[in-house]
Amino acid sequence: MKKIISIIALALVGLHVQAQSLWDKSAPDDRLTFGLRAGVNFATTDADEANSTVTHYHIGLAVDYNIIKSFSISSGLYIVEKGFKGNYPELTRTVTAAYTDTKSNLTATYLQIPVMASWRIEAPSGVQFHINVGPYFAFGIGGSAVYKPYDMTYAREYDQDTFGDKGFWLRNDVGIKAGIGVLIKKAYAEVSYDYGLKNVAKVYGDFHTRNVNMTIGCNF
Repeated sequence: MKKIISIIALALVGLHVQAQSLWDKSAPDDRLTFGLRAGVNFATTDADEANSTVTHYHIGLAVDYNIIKSFSISSGLYIVEKGFKGNYPELTRTVTAAYTDTKSNLTATYLQIPVMASWRIEAPSGVQFHINVGPYFAFGIGGSAVYKPYDMTYAREYDQDTFGDKGFWLRNDVGIKAGIGVLIKKAYAEVSYDYGLKNVAKVYGDFHTRNVNMTIGCNF
């Protein structure tokens, strides 16, 4: 009987320790933490014309407001490049009047601010896992759009600012960001996804930005 009671007691202690690591309500070591982040993006949109991804970059400063050890508000200021590669079908006035493809490449550079709820899970080894989700807000600061329509001489080409007066996209974007990260001492790595909710097309089409991000960084 004593052995059974001991086993039950040890099991209860183990469950308590596990629950404590999954949701630790104790005060954080630091209320605010800062870090540098950088990485690569695999960018595209949901438009039919965007039939391949383009590799870009992101870099920025991360800021975490730590409420308890297991929960923080994660934000920061980032420079993020988005865009796409693809084809625009255009009806040509040839003898066959066949559809042909016109190659295009658009790059959009944003200042982006995420505001994410971050669940922190502390492993016994000291490794901390992060599950992050929340909205982001972005403002376009530059980019280029190259549009090469088909004609008989292959001479026409349009090359202009993505967000200019005659540009293709609106400057403001908003979406949802979600990611999974790991913090080992001060080194951080994360895989995340940006899902644009706003149609950023200025003139025609329906373009919602999409970004797969691979990030590394360090806290200080």
